[in-house]
Amino acid sequence: MEEKEELLQRIKMLEDQLEYYRSREAQMEQLIREYNEFIRRQFDIYDQFVRDIGTSRIVDPYTRVYSAEHISQLVSYYHQRAFEENREYGLILVRLSQKDENFDANLLALAKLLKNVIRVPMDSIGRLNEDTFVVLLTEIGKENTRKVVQRIKTFIDQHLAIPVKISFRSYPDDGSNLEDMMKQLQAEVS
Repeated sequence: MEEKEELLQRIKMLEDQLEYYRSREAQMEQLIREYNEFIRRQFDIYDQFVRDIGTSRIVDPYTRVYSAEHISQLVSYYHQRAFEENREYGLILVRLSQKDENFDANLLALAKLLKNVIRVPMDSIGRLNEDTFVVLLTEIGKENTRKVVQRIKTFIDQHLAIPVKISFRSYPDDGSNLEDMMKQLQAEVS
C-alpha cells in the first residue's frame, strides 16, 4: 500500500513538473513571438531609413544638407540624449538675410561653407526653412560654440561676403527647454 501511495505521489509530482514545463514553454513561445515582432519592427524602421536616404525626407534636394524634418528630429533626439547623459551641445542658426537675384547661389555657397566648418560626423547641418540653416554641435560647451560661431562669421566675411544673421544657444547653459531655445534663436535671426 505504501508503495502505491509513494508511486501516486511520484506521479503527481511528475505531473506538476510537466505542467510547470508546459507553462514555461508557453511563456518562452510568447517571448519568442514578442522578440520576433520587435526585430521585425526594427527591420521595418531600418528599411524605411534606407529608402529615405537621398530623398527629401532626409536630405534637402537643393542644398544637400539635412532636410528640416530630419534635422529637427536629430536635434530633438540629441537634446534628449544630452539631458539623459548630462552632455553639452550647441545650436547655431544662420539666416541669409538678403533676398536678391543672387539668393539661390548665396544659399548654396552658405550651405557648402557651413558643411566645411563643422566636425563631420560629430556635428550636423540642416536647412530649417527657405533661408535658414541650423547647425547642431555635439559635445561642446558654450565657449567653444562661441568660437565656432566666430569661425563661421570669419569664413563668411572672407569667402562669401554675404549678409547673414547668426545666433547660438548652448545646452544647458542657455536653457534646458529645446522649444524655448529654438524660439529664442529664431527670434534673434528674424
